[in-house]
Formats: sequence, structure tokens, C-alpha cells
Amino acid sequence: MRLGIYGGSFDPIHHAHLLLAECALDKMKLDRVEFVPLGLPPHHKRLQTSDADRYEMTLRAIAPYPEFSVNRYELDSNATSYTVDTVRHYRKEYPNDELFLIVSSETFNDVPNWFEPGEICRLVSLIIARRGGYPPPNFDAFLAFTSRERIEELKRGVVEIPAMELSSTDIRKRVAAGESVRFLTPDSVIDYIREKRLYLNDDR
Repeated sequence: MRLGIYGGSFDPIHHAHLLLAECALDKMKLDRVEFVPLGLPPHHKRLQTSDADRYEMTLRAIAPYPEFSVNRYELDSNATSYTVDTVRHYRKEYPNDELFLIVSSETFNDVPNWFEPGEICRLVSLIIARRGGYPPPNFDAFLAFTSRERIEELKRGVVEIPAMELSSTDIRKRVAAGESVRFLTPDSVIDYIREKRLYLNDDR
């Protein structure tokens, strides 16, 4: 099996997340993409909603698509969510499968600053989703912890995706301001946000 691992806070998940996953699935001929909502963030990054809410929104968003699933590994772990630990978990669970970590090109350029980036590159291949208008992947920075041969393999994992200017931050601001978020995130996610009154900073 060719399995894509797609981590993120998904606070909330939106159509650009789904588009990125679909492009990786299609262009890299994956069998499945698993969304992995962030558990306990490194560096005490503040999340706006609970683990349960982010899991439920992600579950609802991917429900129509059988090639997508949600994995609770980071949510159920009591430890800080480091990517290297997540890929180690996947390598243990799927020892004979091809594993791919899906990242945007801007996230890829930050990987050298992550905990044990060389181990991440050793355990899984990377799919790098590149959007127009964003900096290209900086492969030279990876020479500090991986080989040129491995970098050539990474270059074959670049996937071009259509530009879609969406962000979870903007959606949260729109909800707080009482503005429409229709067409930015799936209707099932909008219904959940309204039901749970997420992202409101007043009594509206």
C-alpha cells in the first residue's frame, strides 16, 4: 500500500486541506491519505478548539471520500506531538508499506528546524505540495542531515497544486465577525461550528 500521512491542526479543516490531499493522492498514486490532527503542540502553540472538536470536524469533512481517513494517534498520545514520533508509529504499524509524509512547500522549508529531521527523511518519503506564489522547496538545506541521493528522491515528490488562498486563521476570524464561511470549508464543518458555537469571541 502507498499511504499518505497528512498532519495539521485542522482548526478548522477547510477546502484547501482537502484539495492538497486529493492532489497528493492522485498525482503520487496513493491508495489512501490519513489526516492526523495535531495533539499536544510543540513550543506550546495555542489551539482554538478542543481535540474532540478538531477530530469531529476532520471526520465530517472527509466522510464523503473513502480514500481519506482520520488517525487519532497524536490526539490519543500524552506526549508532545513531534512528527518524528508519528512517522515512527506509522513505520511500526505499516512495516511493509510505502509511507509518504505530505507537506506544503512552505512547511517543507521548515523541516530542517524540526526535531530529528534526518530520521524523518529516513523513515518516510515526502510529498511536497507546491503552490504558485510561494517560495520553492529549498533542498540544499537538507544536505546537513541527508544524502544527495535522498535529496534527488525528494525532488521527485514535488506535486503542483492549484492556488487556493484559504487559511484556518481567516475562517476563525470570519466566524468571530459573523461573516459567511460558505464555500471555504465543507457544509458539514460549518454546521458543526454553528452547533458548537466555535470561534466566537462574543455572545453572538
